[in-house]
Amino acid sequence: MGKPTALVLPPQSRLDEVCSSECVRLLNKHFEPVWNQTGRDFTEEELAGMIGSVEVVLTSWGSPKITEQMLEKSPKLRMIGHAAGTVKGRIPSTVFAKRIKVFSAAPRIAHSVGEYCLSVLLASLRHIPAFHDEMRAGQWRASGRKGRELAGQTIGIVSASSTARAFIQLLAPFRVTIKVFDPHLSDEAAATLGVTRASLEEVMSCPIVSIHAPKLPATYRMITRELIERIPDGALFINSSRTDVLDEEALLEQLQSGRFFAALDVFSREPVHSDSPFLALNNVILTPHVAGATVEGHLSLMEEVVRDMVRCLEEETTCFEVTERMWETIA
Repeated sequence: MGKPTALVLPPQSRLDEVCSSECVRLLNKHFEPVWNQTGRDFTEEELAGMIGSVEVVLTSWGSPKITEQMLEKSPKLRMIGHAAGTVKGRIPSTVFAKRIKVFSAAPRIAHSVGEYCLSVLLASLRHIPAFHDEMRAGQWRASGRKGRELAGQTIGIVSASSTARAFIQLLAPFRVTIKVFDPHLSDEAAATLGVTRASLEEVMSCPIVSIHAPKLPATYRMITRELIERIPDGALFINSSRTDVLDEEALLEQLQSGRFFAALDVFSREPVHSDSPFLALNNVILTPHVAGATVEGHLSLMEEVVRDMVRCLEEETTCFEVTERMWETIA
C-alpha cells in the first residue's frame, strides 16, 4: 500500500515558522507531500480544485477554510491537521460524520501559554516591572517594597482547559494549592491534576487568579462585575484567555482603583489603541496577545500534528486529535 498523499497548504514563508526540518523528514518518510510552491496562501477556489485527490490536508494560519462543499467532493480524505490553534471556524463539524480524523496543534500552543502565565506570575510577585521602572527613573529601593514568593501560594484557575493544564504542570515544583472551577471537571480528573474543584466564587476569591476559559456561548461574560469585585486587595489577576469571558469594563474600574495587580494578554479591541485606559495603569503588565507565541513553540506545530497523524496510521494512541465529543467544549 502506497503512502498517503498529503496536501501541505502553507507557503514556504509560513513553513519556515511552523514546520521544522524534522517535520519535513517525517512528511517525506510517511507521506507523499504536495507542497505549496506559489509563494502565497492558496485561495478557497484553488483548494477546492485540489482537495478531492488527497488523503491528508495540513493547514495553518492563513490557509483557506475547508468547507462542507469541499468535503462532499473529497472521498479520499482521511485526515486534516491544523498547525495552529483552534479548528473551529476552519472546518465544518460534519467532518466527523464523514469519519475524517481531525488534529490540532492547540495543545502545543497551550504549553507556551502556560509558560507565559508562570512568567508574568513570578515577575508580578517580585514586582520586577516596578523595580525596573524605578531604576530607570534613578531610584534605588525608593519604594521599600518587597516581593513575594510563589511557593505555598493559593491559586484559583477558571476552566481546566489545555492552557490551564499546562500551567498547572509548571506550577508543580512550587507546592502551591490550586483551586479550579470547571463544570466539566470530575473529582477523579481533579485528583489526577493535583487540584481541588471549587465554585467560581471561591476561585475568584483567591490571592492569585488565572483565567483559561474558552470563548464559547456558555462562557460569555461568565466573570461578572460581582465576581471581579471578589478579587482580594493585593491579589494578582492573569488573563491569557479571551476578554469575552469577563466584564472588561468592571475589570478596568477595579484596576484603576489600584486594589490589585494584573497581567493581561488579551483585550476587547486588538490592537489596543493608544488612548486605551489600560495603558495608563502602573499596576498591570500588558502584552500584545503573545502568550502562545514562541519561536520553539511555533516551529514545532506542524511536527506535532504530523507525528500524531503517524500514530493514528500506526493505530497508536493520539495526543493532538480533536474528537466529536470535544467539539462543544473547545474554543
